[in-house]
Amino acid sequence: MKIVYTAPNKSHHYKYAKSMYDAGVLKAFVSGFSRFSPRAAFPEIGDKLYRADKLQTIYLAALKFGLPDKITSELAFLAKGEQDRACKRFVRDSDVFLFYNGCGLKTCNYARKHGSICVVEGVNSHVSYQEKILSDEYSSLGLHWEPFHQREKSKRLKEYDAADYILVPSDFVRNSFLEYGFPFEKIIKVPYGFNSFPNQDQLPDSDTSDDFTILYVGSVSVRKGLRYLLKAFDNFEHPKKKLVIVGPDVAGENGIRDLKIPENVVFTGALKGEELENAYKSANVFCLPSIEEGLALVLGEALSFGIPIVATINTGATDIISDGVEGFIVPIRDPLSISEKFQQLADDKELYFNVKQNAVKKAKGLKGWDVAGDLLVSSLEKVVEENRQKG
Repeated sequence: MKIVYTAPNKSHHYKYAKSMYDAGVLKAFVSGFSRFSPRAAFPEIGDKLYRADKLQTIYLAALKFGLPDKITSELAFLAKGEQDRACKRFVRDSDVFLFYNGCGLKTCNYARKHGSICVVEGVNSHVSYQEKILSDEYSSLGLHWEPFHQREKSKRLKEYDAADYILVPSDFVRNSFLEYGFPFEKIIKVPYGFNSFPNQDQLPDSDTSDDFTILYVGSVSVRKGLRYLLKAFDNFEHPKKKLVIVGPDVAGENGIRDLKIPENVVFTGALKGEELENAYKSANVFCLPSIEEGLALVLGEALSFGIPIVATINTGATDIISDGVEGFIVPIRDPLSISEKFQQLADDKELYFNVKQNAVKKAKGLKGWDVAGDLLVSSLEKVVEENRQKG
């Protein structure tokens, strides 16, 4: 089996490419990640790396200099087109063309004519689902909604139809495609891997009768649903409650500017390294109230510290925890449900102890990126073999 893979950023894509390389199946990895980034080096895959990053580099510069969204969104679209064109020369004798949604329509159509199986990678929910749920959210808040770049959206929709399979990371993402009429058998689910926490035997004991700290890690944005966490925290009753919000504030509307911020809410900005680790270690509960995201890696990060989780179903949480076991899964836009879970965990020491112990136990069994990569490779091998048997 020979795979051509393309993606616009580093994220988990470098890890997937490394797994393909280690398995001896990577023909080419066409990356849009800017070569000028200090994190760009990728010697682990030798001469299988090809850069298609000129327009992506210009796009990043445009973001840095604060150019209007109309310009940056057009540059992002064109950058993906650069990757698409760069892939064409590799796919003619490949078995699989795996491409990030938005980066492969022309090459996909070409590859299928030459017998390759095409798999589009959807890291988030179906683009129409995303647009509807986010436009509804902005409208409900009385905020201006800027529709997705229409040529980008159109290309993504065409890729869904043109590809033989759609790769997704979670049940939430898969369900969004099923909702739009895609057959179950067209969807390949491979959950992301997570980095394990090396010092689980040293996790601090948390006494909920003393300080009760709730942690959120992520951007301060409408998509993340932070306003519902703030409302839940305001309703939650505890004499020494604290909410720590770690992450950058996005430009423009963030969904909380109209709210009066409750007491004992701390905005730290972005944290890294030891500071972020200490934030996790000091938390009693981790909460992610997002409206939409494919599979939030911070959930695995929090779980690796043995922290009970309260997260919405639209975060991919069902692929990481079981409701009522390592934490709780709640509906979106429901601060009452969130505050009820906080209250249960704070008031019932036995419940909190059991959930925390379950979280620690689950953390020790988290699948790493090597396992996720192996599952991706074996899943692609399976569809190649199935298609060969069909003739």
